[in-house]
Amino acid sequence: MASSRLLKGVCLACRFSLTNQLQKRVAASTSLPITQIRLKHRSALPPAAEIPEEDLADYEMSSEEFKYVERILPSKTVPPVPHHDSYPTPSGWVPPKESAKSLPYYVRRTKNHMLPIYEEVRNGDTRKLVMIKHIDGDIWAFDADLKAHLQEVTTRKVIATQVHEMGGYLRVKGLVAEEVCQFLLDKGF
Repeated sequence: MASSRLLKGVCLACRFSLTNQLQKRVAASTSLPITQIRLKHRSALPPAAEIPEEDLADYEMSSEEFKYVERILPSKTVPPVPHHDSYPTPSGWVPPKESAKSLPYYVRRTKNHMLPIYEEVRNGDTRKLVMIKHIDGDIWAFDADLKAHLQEVTTRKVIATQVHEMGGYLRVKGLVAEEVCQFLLDKGF
């Protein structure tokens, strides 16, 4: 086990500042109580070599207890795509198809292997939107294909979309998340 030294107390800078101010006040023979002394925070910190030995405390680094911390930390890598005997799974999950890579655009899955479709409700439930994230490639071709699909499956005459080319996402006016999800699954994403 490695041992090292730590500073005792909350703020060593305040302690040194208080000591310096008290010494000056005693030398000037003032009788102000300690509570009226203003402390300078972190500005009077001495170099590490000048910190007295009694202001340092011992501590130990133990790797034995770290196993309890490791199990609650999030994993650093994305887990691989799970393999199942049949698709769709009971939850309805389907893996991406290889045929989707031949399109001029590609919609990446999230780190949990889900489709990146999000519903947004704004302005006190008066503005309803669907956001599709992680669009790579020709986002304008994706927009055109999505509009054509939504005009076929919905009764709306005009499909309003907002394309954010730099951010790689697209917003569709209306709560059409199920239709967008079906479109992405049909394309193989």
